[in-house]
Amino acid sequence: MIDKSSASLTEALSQIKDGSTIMIGGFGTAGQPAELIDGLIELGIKDLVIVNNNA
Repeated sequence: MIDKSSASLTEALSQIKDGSTIMIGGFGTAGQPAELIDGLIELGIKDLVIVNNNA
């Protein structure tokens, strides 16, 4: 099996480029990946397609 874990959020986000598609979920604010969203905003990654399955 391929180990796809990352040592840090910055390392994980470094693989996301402009124009990527990101799928996030949650149940309102519970389970929402706030660190992911904040990190994408901070890095200035743009033209993202966000697929969201949220209550």
